[in-house]
Amino acid sequence: MSNHHDGKGHVIIGEAALSLALGEKEISVHSLISELERMAQAGGSDNRLTEISEARSWLKSFNEPEQAVRYLPYLQTFADLNDEKN
Repeated sequence: MSNHHDGKGHVIIGEAALSLALGEKEISVHSLISELERMAQAGGSDNRLTEISEARSWLKSFNEPEQAVRYLPYLQTFADLNDEKN
C-alpha cells in the first residue's frame, strides 16, 4: 500500500487505534480491522472510504499479528498499554 510507505496511510489506522483506546478496548491487528470496518459503515467521503479500505487490506496482509508490530512500532506501544491496564 503506497500510502503506508509515506506515512499518510498510518493516520487512518491511528484514528482507529485512538477510538479503541478511548473506548478502553484492546488494540490489536484484529480489533483495528474491525474498527476500520465500523468506521467504513459510518460512511464518509469517497477518499476516506478508500483510505479505510486500503488500510484494512494492508492490515489483513499480515499472516501473523506479530508481523504488524514490526512494521508499525506504535502497535507495540498500544499493546504495552493494554498489558499495564490488566
